[in-house]
Amino acid sequence: MRIRGAVHLHSTLSRDGTLRLEELKDFYLLRGYQFIAVSEHSEDLDDQKVEVLRRDCAGNSTDHFCMIPGIEFSCGSRVHLPGLGVSSLIAGQDPCRVVEEIHRRGCFAILAHPSRMGWECPDDLVRAVDAVEIWNIGYDGKYLPKSRALSAYKAMKQVNPNLLAIAAHDFHRKDSFYGLALEMDVPEVSPAAILDSLKRGDYT
Repeated sequence: MRIRGAVHLHSTLSRDGTLRLEELKDFYLLRGYQFIAVSEHSEDLDDQKVEVLRRDCAGNSTDHFCMIPGIEFSCGSRVHLPGLGVSSLIAGQDPCRVVEEIHRRGCFAILAHPSRMGWECPDDLVRAVDAVEIWNIGYDGKYLPKSRALSAYKAMKQVNPNLLAIAAHDFHRKDSFYGLALEMDVPEVSPAAILDSLKRGDYT
């Protein structure tokens, strides 16, 4: 079946989110989305909040709508790494080690808002991550990616030929919404099927 979804969303489990997880589900469901991937800020979480993240993502998922838990890991002030599917905290600040642990858990690692870094990223991290946000609505605007994005992404592909491009909502508030979507064909609406499609790069 063909489904559409959005990645890199924040709820009130993050300090700058404004909708509860259930409200996020309702907001995106009403706009024709079949999945969302949450990425709560690691620095805002503790074990209790992580349990809420796991429980509420599962509780708000159905056969027709999937809410994937995830954590956006802050490695210093510049490098942010949403781990889609991650539902427990990872210790440490070394970004490559964080990505290694995201992969060990069978999850999907994204380099978030590289335009905020001036698209300057160490080669070892480019080789480590699965995807890079070539369009982050929160930082790059609602209507077009930054002009440098495609050329910078091509340069990163020279370092990591398997690097995927992804567009992300970085959603915090209703007024920041734009109807950008990832679309994919999956056998079922489940975290496993969606993450598998993402890992293969089988999406538009």
